[in-house]
Amino acid sequence: MELQNLNSDDEKLIKFRSNYREKIDGWYNGFLHVFIIYSIGFLLLCFYIMNISDLKNIELLIVFFTFLVCNIFEWALHKYVMHRPQNFPGARAIYSRHVQQHHQFFSKEEMRFAGPHDWRVTFFPPYALIIFTFMSIPGVILLTWLINANVGWLFIITTTSMYLIYETMHFCCHVGDNFILRNLPFVNTLRRHHAAHHDQGIMTKVNMNLTFPIADWLFKSSDLNRGLIGHLFNGYNEKYKK
Repeated sequence: MELQNLNSDDEKLIKFRSNYREKIDGWYNGFLHVFIIYSIGFLLLCFYIMNISDLKNIELLIVFFTFLVCNIFEWALHKYVMHRPQNFPGARAIYSRHVQQHHQFFSKEEMRFAGPHDWRVTFFPPYALIIFTFMSIPGVILLTWLINANVGWLFIITTTSMYLIYETMHFCCHVGDNFILRNLPFVNTLRRHHAAHHDQGIMTKVNMNLTFPIADWLFKSSDLNRGLIGHLFNGYNEKYKK
C-alpha cells in the first residue's frame, strides 16, 4: 500500500519504501505498537504521581530544569548518535534505524506515512521507553538524596513525559497536513522544522530538535535566523530562513 498522491518522483525513495514494508513482520500492527508505548508511559506516570505528597511550589522548579536538560539531551542524541555511528552498545543499531531506514523512507518533499503499517519507521520499539526509564533512575536517587523524594519523582515524571512528547510530536511530523496540525502551536513549527531536517544535504547539521527547537536555537543549528520566541512560534513561516 502506497500513497496515491506521493509527492516524489524519486525512484530510490519509492523502491525503499516498498522494500521496507516487505520486510515488516506480518503480525506488526501500528495501533498496537502505539498502544503499548503509551500504556507503559501512562502507567509509569500514574505510579510516579501517586508517590508525591505535600508538594511545594518551589519543588516544581525541577520540572523546568529537567525539561531544558531533556531538550538538550534530545538534540545531542539526535546529532551525535542518530546521525553519527558510535561504538557504545546499541549505538550502531540506533544509527542504522535512523539514517539508513527513517531518512531513506521519507524525504523533504514526502514526509507522510501511507498508513499505520508505516508507523514502525518512526516510533521507537516499546522497550526504548524502559531503557530511558532506567537511565532516569540514577537522577531520581541523587535528587531524592540531595533534596527530597518529591523532587526525585518530579524529575522522572518530566523525563517520561518528554519521551512521550517526543514520540507524539515526531509522529505529527509524518502525517498528512490538516487544519488542526497547520494551526496547532509548536506542532506546526516542528512540522516545518523537521521537514527541513529531512533534506539529505543538511540532515547531519541542521534542525536536530524533535520537540521544541530550543537547543537548535541555543547551539545555532537551526535553519532560521530568529530569537527563541520566534523559533518556538514560527509555524510554517519561511521568511526567516538563513
